[in-house]
Amino acid sequence: MNLEYRLSDRKRDILTAIIKDYITHGEPLGSKTLAKRHGFTFSPATIRNEMAELEENGLLYQPHTSAGRVPSQKGYRFFVDYLMGAYVPTREEMHFMQRLQQTSRAVEAILSQATRVLAEATQSIAITETPYLRQNPVKELRLIPLSENSMVLDIEYNSGIRRQSVVNFSQSIYADVLGLLTYYLNTQLNQSSSLVGLFHRIATCSLEREIQTYRSIILEMVSEIYAQSQRDEKVYLNGTSHLLREPEFQSMEQAFPIINILEDERFVRRLFDSCQESSPQQSHNVYCLIGNENAYEELHNCSFVATPYFINTKATGMIGVLGPTRMDYSKVIALLQNVASNMTTTLGRLFS
Repeated sequence: MNLEYRLSDRKRDILTAIIKDYITHGEPLGSKTLAKRHGFTFSPATIRNEMAELEENGLLYQPHTSAGRVPSQKGYRFFVDYLMGAYVPTREEMHFMQRLQQTSRAVEAILSQATRVLAEATQSIAITETPYLRQNPVKELRLIPLSENSMVLDIEYNSGIRRQSVVNFSQSIYADVLGLLTYYLNTQLNQSSSLVGLFHRIATCSLEREIQTYRSIILEMVSEIYAQSQRDEKVYLNGTSHLLREPEFQSMEQAFPIINILEDERFVRRLFDSCQESSPQQSHNVYCLIGNENAYEELHNCSFVATPYFINTKATGMIGVLGPTRMDYSKVIALLQNVASNMTTTLGRLFS
């Protein structure tokens, strides 16, 4: 945004004050109120002229002809990219977020607790996705027979995560054939690393001669393994009630479309995917979608910020916060990063 180089220090100060004031009070701000609240030494007339130029640049707008100005989505974007200062969590917030380190030794419990902690700390909707297992490198795959056409699928990922589930097939598979196919799949995993790579390789490439006889079995097997890994991927969501307390969403007409789409886990997964298609906020490594930067019309009055969490130095999932465009970005980003860091530490201890 070239405006970075055109705004004077005074315009920057005024824009910052308006955005911070609007985040706190949620009301349009006039020049006299701005001067009084924020102690500017220049006159209300000067402030009024500067606000008019900020409006011409698309950073502010006037919701009613007799009202003061409020930040536009472009204004919020400029603030997040260039003006936002660092927020230092309070001692109480730090103590509260450290509750995550007391979570039981299970991935699901850690993710669920992190979501609750973040929602309560930010007073917003918090969303966490489980590790995106289909793209995680697989260490070993085991198939343990239960009957002629059912078996236990045991997948161990390089990150240390292990998943077990019962898989049923449409045809019988004898134990010696199962052993051969399990060995073959593990050799293919050494070449393609992840279940996504394995699925693509088996579906598109010619099978070795000794495996050709079992082509239909192995295709069904890989399809079932891939489908099971999809079912293992979940989304944790907490804090919907916080959204309903915001003045922007107190009518069901405004709130219902948002709540409705958040019930669809596939949508939430796509929301995280869309973040990664954008560029992270440089100084914070946080993805931030403001207003109509969201691909979904239902979220055009919302902002979504997200950041990855790690297992053994590998980014394996994301955690985010959804709230109104009027959210306190610096505070939300700082608390989000803190919770993500605690998640990384806790998961690192679990898999060390």
